[in-house]
Amino acid sequence: MKRITGRYNAVMNTTKPAITITPELLAGIGQEIGRNFDFRVNPDGSGSFVDGPAIALLALLDQIVRLSLETSLPPFHISRRTVKGHGGPDWRHGELRHVELKTATPNLRSPASAELAALLQTLNSSGAALGPFDPMASRLQYAPHIGLLLDVFLAHHMSACQGHKRNEPVGDTGLIKAEIDNDFVARFRQSMLERKLLRRERHNWNLGSRENAGTLTAYLHDLFVKHDSVTVLHLRLFHTRERASLLSASAQDQHLDLLALRTCRAKFFDRMRRKPALFTDEPGYAWAILPSLTGGYDLHLTLLFDTAALQKMLDDRRVEAEHTGAVLEDHADQVGEYWVKGATGGRGSYLRGDRNPWLYGPDWVHGKVRADDRVRLGKLTEMLSYLAMRRALVRLKNEPAGVYFRTPDRKARPLRRPSKTVQKERQSRAPALGLHSKIGIQNT
Repeated sequence: MKRITGRYNAVMNTTKPAITITPELLAGIGQEIGRNFDFRVNPDGSGSFVDGPAIALLALLDQIVRLSLETSLPPFHISRRTVKGHGGPDWRHGELRHVELKTATPNLRSPASAELAALLQTLNSSGAALGPFDPMASRLQYAPHIGLLLDVFLAHHMSACQGHKRNEPVGDTGLIKAEIDNDFVARFRQSMLERKLLRRERHNWNLGSRENAGTLTAYLHDLFVKHDSVTVLHLRLFHTRERASLLSASAQDQHLDLLALRTCRAKFFDRMRRKPALFTDEPGYAWAILPSLTGGYDLHLTLLFDTAALQKMLDDRRVEAEHTGAVLEDHADQVGEYWVKGATGGRGSYLRGDRNPWLYGPDWVHGKVRADDRVRLGKLTEMLSYLAMRRALVRLKNEPAGVYFRTPDRKARPLRRPSKTVQKERQSRAPALGLHSKIGIQNT
């Protein structure tokens, strides 16, 4: 069996780790992505879930990659002993023959190897479900290292060993299951080395997710420095009741459907800025476009209101309603209806996260969050980070380019004063442009 030598360790010791997103964070991202992919809006406006691909398994595959690259040792230690026994092709007239018995145990010389040994059984039993033969999984594009792991797995004899225990012989190979696993890990390591650990591909793949996460963290920090308390509202917004299925619709129909959603989103935010009586003067927000395999593209919206400003606005609206005798609808429903009527022309719908806990899960934070409440603020940041980095594990193969997560732009840094040479050059060009020489010309 081929073994990785000192070249492997030399490469690993002279490069920075390619995986910087923690396994715990990836596990949360995997669960959230799986929830989104499996979500479907019913004709009556309610939501439900379908049995989709095991997206949460992708975080485990990422962990298998990480553990495989932490050490050059095999996941299993194979002990051998030879005994004499009856039977077999060499047996004649009671003659005894030598039989080799193999016993596999997790390789305790390395914690990474021992942990890897425990995870390989899950890959063996579930890895094929993420392969190209599954109709839903065939529409997905995995992170480069996960895609390579699945490619090596599906081409390796290990993929045909479902149900085998680690000490069980595999067919006529003369190997036990654990030896097959060791060979698989060795071949995967070699494949990664031949591709220079996919450093460039993984960097490019994760760049947007890392930037989103950094922007989100900085934005929430600034927001809670500015306000003592923020009130959080999560909404799932749909631009129409019949969206293009990401499984059966053509790529063109899917792209047109996504464009329609983006158009409604732009209209909603344009009107939101001009309606402080419903959204306060400067509402904070984070939005993400989420794909649903059997449905289409949805818009997640988290509104982050200054609690004091929101309370004043609600008090003013309550007083106005009392004077006019109008029935004051719940504020979250007013926002949802504003999306339906103002942005979609009555064709859309919405779901509230606080009234549909199955939509996001039990750890999502709703309502008031104080700046000094580290627990709730930490959960809010973590949950929104899942949306910011939802493309870190998997994407749709035909997913169009564009922005899929956004927070308000932070204040731009002041422009640096141009040098005297640049100022003279600009002044010399200003008359030709019909501009007064004292007006600075800014590049956009």
